[in-house]
Amino acid sequence: MISSSFRYHVGIAGAGAFAEFLAGALAPLPSFHLAAVAGRTDAKRRSVIDAHLRRKPQSGDVREYREAEELITDPHVDIVILTTPPHLHAPLARQALEKGKHVLLEKPGALAARELQANVELAAHQNRVLAVNLVLRYHPLAEAVKQLVRHAFMGAVDYASLHNAAHRVAKGHWFWEERQSGGIFIEHGVHFFEVGRDWFGEMAGARGFALTDPDGTRPRVGATVIHEQGGRRIPVHYYHGFTMDPAAPESTHWDIHTTRGRITLDGWIPMHLSVSGLVSADEAAYLDALLDAIPKQPSARAVEQVRQAADRLLPSDPLSAAPRIPYERTVTLSDRHSWYEAIAQARFLDFCRLIENPNERGLVTLEDAIADLALAEACTVADEAINPLSTR
Repeated sequence: MISSSFRYHVGIAGAGAFAEFLAGALAPLPSFHLAAVAGRTDAKRRSVIDAHLRRKPQSGDVREYREAEELITDPHVDIVILTTPPHLHAPLARQALEKGKHVLLEKPGALAARELQANVELAAHQNRVLAVNLVLRYHPLAEAVKQLVRHAFMGAVDYASLHNAAHRVAKGHWFWEERQSGGIFIEHGVHFFEVGRDWFGEMAGARGFALTDPDGTRPRVGATVIHEQGGRRIPVHYYHGFTMDPAAPESTHWDIHTTRGRITLDGWIPMHLSVSGLVSADEAAYLDALLDAIPKQPSARAVEQVRQAADRLLPSDPLSAAPRIPYERTVTLSDRHSWYEAIAQARFLDFCRLIENPNERGLVTLEDAIADLALAEACTVADEAINPLSTR
């Protein structure tokens, strides 16, 4: 992935914690100039601006607005990044597109796939670029898993699961109001559906559940999705629980079982990949070469490097199937925060290339974002069925 050759004046609407992270993470990019911030309080806007200035002290004045609609009408803003609660994504994106802005939406992009699709059509009509900020596929360990699954060096995938245990969000936060958030699968789960679809194929069926606490919130949700790829159906179970004590460590764990082995990936921002199974000597050599190619230092080009290595290393002739030997290997990365910044930068640069070249598709497309949201909707239990044993 190459850097953008243009400098964009960017407005961030929605001055929360993620806006603060983005303002700092994107500041080092020459293509990113923070021009405006919209947020309901002076303190929140200042936090976003300060995060940017710490990384780019000479960036100049940043205009401040209380309302997102005011920022959208700023004639000097080229790109609007929307980091508001999800129920505002679709209407604010529509307004920004109508004003001729390019729009990068925080996930999920809308509360329903049909709303996102309507804005996709509007963006095409306006000749503007719209994208959803789904970042996990820009991580090299996620790309490495894709290569392992695609080439089936330890056999075909039989089953997989995701376990995501997160800190409980404070009571009264909009996260718990499903008319604003859409619920856990829509607000949060789309990140993991995007990875699951990339690895295992499209949804052939889905069934979800939600468990309701005495206070009326639904902090634990799960779903079994049947993915289909190349005529093979793969059951994948997704669990999210926002129940962890703030002092306890969060955990995110993928477990992928194949006919001859197992792949595990740990971390919401993946930091640890483990591969074990029975492989031929040729397969072991390829696996070693692929895993050796994973960059150890955070980089916005990391996925491109893994893809290039996979294409270069993949043998033209089928690998021998026997004799097979035990294989075990782990890759561990460090500096989680810098990797988070790197994948956010990679997503933004990918977005810029869409603006600069109409023939670009990008790594994560709008079709992907719509499919992720549709899958999240399919897994979300309806409002009228919120008792602890409810299913859909």
